[in-house]
Amino acid sequence: MENNKLESTEVDTHDVVSKPQAKGDSPQAAKAASPTPKRQPGPSSRLRKLRSSWWVRLSIVISWIAAGTAIAGCYWLYLQLNSQQESQQNQQQELAAELTTLETNNQKLKQELQQSLSEPSQRIAQLEQQQTNDAKAYQQLAVLQQAQKQLQERVAVVAQRSPNHWMASEADYLVRMASRKLWLEKDPQTAASLLQSADNRIEAMKDPALHQLRKAIAQDIAATRSIKTTDVAGSVYAIDAVIDQVANLPLNQADTDLAVDELAEPLSDSIDDWQTNLSKSFKQFIEGFITIRERTTDLEPLLPLEQQWYLVENVRLKLLQAQFSLHNYDQQGYQSAINYAHRWVNQYFDTSDRRTQNTLAQLKVLSQLSIESVNAYQFKSTPLLQQLMTYGKMMPEEEPAL
Repeated sequence: MENNKLESTEVDTHDVVSKPQAKGDSPQAAKAASPTPKRQPGPSSRLRKLRSSWWVRLSIVISWIAAGTAIAGCYWLYLQLNSQQESQQNQQQELAAELTTLETNNQKLKQELQQSLSEPSQRIAQLEQQQTNDAKAYQQLAVLQQAQKQLQERVAVVAQRSPNHWMASEADYLVRMASRKLWLEKDPQTAASLLQSADNRIEAMKDPALHQLRKAIAQDIAATRSIKTTDVAGSVYAIDAVIDQVANLPLNQADTDLAVDELAEPLSDSIDDWQTNLSKSFKQFIEGFITIRERTTDLEPLLPLEQQWYLVENVRLKLLQAQFSLHNYDQQGYQSAINYAHRWVNQYFDTSDRRTQNTLAQLKVLSQLSIESVNAYQFKSTPLLQQLMTYGKMMPEEEPAL
């Protein structure tokens, strides 16, 4: 730009500019104003042109250098901006990772804090439950202490009574045991013995006012001893002995022995009589080649081994049924089972054997057994003993109304 200005100034200084002539000017003025002829440029003007072109070139080079520098600066600035952006992204990623780590740590801290808070709360709940249990235990302890106190008072009251009260308690216990023996176990002998022991306790009290109680106990003893019972245990043991003998009893066997012909002539032992012995043997062979015998009774076939085992087990089963009926005081069932066993032994076993005869005799004795059940009986001494235990003495009898 500066070179152009310089050139324009140089041109203006050396060239003569022609101006238009005005209308009112005179011819003299026009001549005076006519342009003067141009002068030819000298050596100084060329130098000036050369100098101006050098400055133009230098300015162009400088402008190119400035432009390259500017472009390089812009590129460098672009690279710096990119590196800064990448570093900012990396920092943002690092910050995001740190934030994630911090959040994870915060969650862990929260969980640990909640756990650390839950443990004391659980401990507090356990302590509260333990405190509640302790309170209940204290209440139960107070109740037990009160019950112990009442028991001690009762013991003190009982201790102040006469020693006869303990004997009356023993007599009451013996009477209750006698009733259980009679009703549950059907054992009147043991029940009578227990009643006799209770009467001995009442007698040891030496109290004349208890004559009514002793009279009732004597009536109970007489009524218990008069009860007729069946020896159930002995009968059961007898049936067990028969069951053990059944397996050893011999079964009935068919008689296959042929009778000796008494009319046959005996053979001689002499060698000289060989002809006679030969004729006798030939005659016996011819006569005994076909033999016909008559049998008036039925021939029982032999039992196979399986049927023999079934027979023994059936007899045992009937005897076990008899024991069951005996325990239940079932006379009809007991009699039926014993009769079946007796009939089977008599029919299928060898009656000529001594063991079979002994078994049949035992079954016959067992079939004659009469089962008698013990009926319910209320002891007369029970209410009197309850009066003695409750009031410590016998209550007077009410006189009958007229």
